[in-house]
Amino acid sequence: MLVNLLEILLVDGGLISTVDGFGPGLRGGIVATVVGVIATISGARSILDWWRVSTTESATIREALDTAQSVQIQGHARPLQSSDTLVSPIRNDPCVAYEYSISKTLQDAGDSTIDSGIEWQPFVVSDGTAEIRVDPSEESLDIDTSTNTVGGRQEMQDHVNTERVDVDPSTDTEDSGAFGNPIELVEGTLTTGEEVTIVGKASKAAESVATETDVSAAMTPDGEHLLVTNDGPENTALRTGARGAFLVTVGLIFDYLGVTILSGITGGLVFWNDRWDVDRSIPTRTHQFSRGGKGSCGSSSSST
Repeated sequence: MLVNLLEILLVDGGLISTVDGFGPGLRGGIVATVVGVIATISGARSILDWWRVSTTESATIREALDTAQSVQIQGHARPLQSSDTLVSPIRNDPCVAYEYSISKTLQDAGDSTIDSGIEWQPFVVSDGTAEIRVDPSEESLDIDTSTNTVGGRQEMQDHVNTERVDVDPSTDTEDSGAFGNPIELVEGTLTTGEEVTIVGKASKAAESVATETDVSAAMTPDGEHLLVTNDGPENTALRTGARGAFLVTVGLIFDYLGVTILSGITGGLVFWNDRWDVDRSIPTRTHQFSRGGKGSCGSSSSST
């Protein structure tokens, strides 16, 4: 089939534009399918987080150290060492983790994001019964964020630490009119001393870590699902469940559209393949004519 399609492209130039017409649809179908798969996977992870927060039993850190099961603990966060403290780029909060985004609220032809990022450090959580080291990953962090809208570049620079954010000078954030182009500042921080909720499984900390921090146990994403959030368990469950349901719904819609588009294109390619096979199976007929203009099968006269 692919050989025949190549023959159409190379031999029958009149069909090139027709076959090329499948290109945009093919790309659209692939993009829709990929977006759908990514959204569905992300939604499934959020639903898994909702399930774990809703069903995992709450325990003190001391109890978590004595069980081999995943538990939900709550405590106050602090950096391993004072030198490990991070400072958030928008609110300048001392913290152990933060994420932020700066974007234009008036979308144009380009990307609306001016800058974004996430950073974290391993930290210690204590609840009065014991302490435990938490070493999260980007996927395990679920930080509650707040949004502030400012009136343009000048006001944005008054609200952010320009030494800690990467604002592209070519980005069109110049003021326009009396109030300027609105810019949205979004930041979430896990501040020092803030209460944090963690769902995971405690394990023995590495000897070097235990010696450095005097903490004998740790929670990591290695081999076990880990969720770290600075919101309450009820709010976290509600937020992750709603986000998961939304992403799964959007993902399935995009998957359906992508598969439908690709199926239609496949049917079209099969049609052109069949047409080519039929065209090649019809023999070319050549009519022979005599020089006198009559057919070669004329009648002969007999002499009397």
